[in-house]
Amino acid sequence: MNNLITIQKATEEDIDIIIESIIESSRNNTDRISYCKIFNISLMEFQNILRLILLEDIPGHEFCLSHFLVAKINGLNVGSCCSWIEAIDDLPSSLIKFNLLYHHLKEENIEYSKTISPLIKGIQITREKLCLQIESVFVNEDFRGLGISTKIINEHFRLNKINHPTTNKSQLIVAKGNESALNVYKKLGYVTIREFNFDDIEALSILPANCFVLMEKDL
Repeated sequence: MNNLITIQKATEEDIDIIIESIIESSRNNTDRISYCKIFNISLMEFQNILRLILLEDIPGHEFCLSHFLVAKINGLNVGSCCSWIEAIDDLPSSLIKFNLLYHHLKEENIEYSKTISPLIKGIQITREKLCLQIESVFVNEDFRGLGISTKIINEHFRLNKINHPTTNKSQLIVAKGNESALNVYKKLGYVTIREFNFDDIEALSILPANCFVLMEKDL
């Protein structure tokens, strides 16, 4: 079956699996989706907002359609992954992303997020400027164990060498308890740079894990 796996740039026809990838990577095998908690919105509301943002296709953050690659088997979408160069235009990805979210959210949801803004700032992990960021790695559970996530990430590396040949480092952030993902990233050459532990009860009500790992790899 490996020979049937193809990796392609995402198009609007692939938005459903991209939304699933974003949500499942945010959920991290729990029932907590941080964006839903931060803005007090339902899963369906978040899905609808993601669709609008993806269709806008504004670069520089993890909700940009053209930053995604999709894995297919016999034309069926089975996985996807996002990458971008952090702050290549001097704007942090978090700023771009939250500005887009605010544009599509109701005023009441924006006001709700402001009530916990110190908490939000406390759980943000800063990404290094001009590093290739890997995010929202997802493979449908029926197709795991085929090396699909490795194939998608390696294709991101290949395209990065063509489009951004001076980029010499890649970063990703993963929950420490996600052993299967950690093993994949280690095999790809990523090493742990720092761990971020969160013990605050309010933070744990938003985050899907109490510890996240920042990993890096030389390109």
